Amino acid sequence: MKKTIYVTAMSFLVLLSAICSESFAGELDTGYSFEAQGRLEDAAEFFCSWSKTNPSARKTPEALLRCARLLDTLSESFSEKAEKRCYWGKKGSPACMHQDVSKLNAKYGAGSFKYEHSILYISYTGIHYREILNRFSRSKYAAEADFYILLRELVGHPDTILPRIKGFLSRHSGGEWNRKGLLLWARVNEDIWYVHRKWSWVLYNYQISPDELTVRAEPYRQEALRTYKKLMGNKKTFEGQSAAREYAILNAGRDDGQIYSIVNDSNAGTIETWGIQAPSARRTVVAPGSSPGGYQSPAVTPAPTLPPAGNAGEPIEKSSKMPQRWN
Repeated sequence: MKKTIYVTAMSFLVLLSAICSESFAGELDTGYSFEAQGRLEDAAEFFCSWSKTNPSARKTPEALLRCARLLDTLSESFSEKAEKRCYWGKKGSPACMHQDVSKLNAKYGAGSFKYEHSILYISYTGIHYREILNRFSRSKYAAEADFYILLRELVGHPDTILPRIKGFLSRHSGGEWNRKGLLLWARVNEDIWYVHRKWSWVLYNYQISPDELTVRAEPYRQEALRTYKKLMGNKKTFEGQSAAREYAILNAGRDDGQIYSIVNDSNAGTIETWGIQAPSARRTVVAPGSSPGGYQSPAVTPAPTLPPAGNAGEPIEKSSKMPQRWN
């Protein structure tokens, strides 16, 4: 009798466990389904709302991450739509752009977007990444959040920016996020080298000779080359293949045409710039009852050909306008 009761109880618990597991597994399926159909705004709204109504659930960090990735991906299209509505064919005003920001924040969460009037751009603030760092710092998603926030804090003097990157590297001493941190370290050093050589008047106000500026700039180029070469040992990774391409360009005394940091008009790019898989409006086929993976880097694409150059050693022009002061 006791044996029968025991077996029955165990069967009930196994069934209950299976039901609960299936319930938890499907909590975010609607959002993933929207992503698979290319309905990114619907997906973003679902994940952002779900994380707000379930602030302490097991899958809240995952929902916050999906929300953050989607909003980062969508921010450019949101800004373009607002600019067309507010300025194309009309006088326009900042108030109109602020109206769009208010609508976006009402939909995706307070503080999700801000309007930068100096460049007429609506940008994602990364607030959901910050929530992951603040409330779920032990989750597997915290490293990506930490990296994203760092990418939004790269404007300023090198003496301020470089220690921030070192801090990230010390917090993530190995694996994928250490490689991404090293790639950032190399790219920022390359930026500093370029700014010293090309826009040196911004730094020194004509008080140092061009030859001395070249001498001051060279250590940053050498540091970038050393770091790229270190990453090249990971040949099959996004960071290793990116480093190989950028090493070849920099070693020839040229640059890749991108400024990621330091000056005000720099652009660290979206998460895809750093090998983080971003949602796409492209439709994909997803098997019933399954969801796309929530945390992986994309497959590495073949290396493009090097950008053209004029004479050997001649740098490629990054921008026709001078940057604003980096302080």
